[in-house]
Amino acid sequence: MLQPPSSSASPASLDGEVVLVDFGLGAVSVQDEDRAVDLYVLERAFISTHSKAEGLFQEVLRSYGESYRGAGVVLKRLEDVRMRGRKRSMVG
Repeated sequence: MLQPPSSSASPASLDGEVVLVDFGLGAVSVQDEDRAVDLYVLERAFISTHSKAEGLFQEVLRSYGESYRGAGVVLKRLEDVRMRGRKRSMVG
């Protein structure tokens, strides 16, 4: 979702900031593991829909790290989640 800047650019403008909406399937969690899994799912979706822009997801993670105080722990946990995901895809 693109949130327009407060200065109200024209409705057709792409100025503003990108805002991600996490519908959470009806659950709210503040667990680092759940946040890391959400990032992993977002990463997989991003790569599958924007394969030529895979490197841009690093920018998403950089911004996440700058905007969320607990990002360091979550990003470390993301590495663990990625490893489990790779292992699962290799095993079947």
